[in-house]
Amino acid sequence: MISSTIPSQTILLPDLLKDWPMKRTIHPLYEEVSSESADWVETLKPFNKHHLASFRKCKFGLLASLAYPKCSREHLRTGCDLMNAFFVFDEITDNQSAEDVQKGADIIMDALRWVFFRITQLIFLRYSN
Repeated sequence: MISSTIPSQTILLPDLLKDWPMKRTIHPLYEEVSSESADWVETLKPFNKHHLASFRKCKFGLLASLAYPKCSREHLRTGCDLMNAFFVFDEITDNQSAEDVQKGADIIMDALRWVFFRITQLIFLRYSN
């Protein structure tokens, strides 16, 4: 009989930030704005209780706050909302077929393309007059 038990293994990752040449800076409004964004996502009720607990532990606003430490409050909120939206899409697609995931991704990409098209159209109109 073949055992289905996989032996445990420990993998140690090096401290990648130990000799990092740049100072780590976080947006001063991280906790406030990140919490507001997570609260907003929660009002949309995209998760069951288990997934909601996972969502809250991930602190996606931290990534936005580290990536944009000097931006305006509004830009930080947009960054936090976007990081949270990525997680929501990921969670929703975990239990979908590849075909359904592709349909959802196509809808998102179509929306982004339209926004980009509209922005470039407005820029062109601004300078063509």
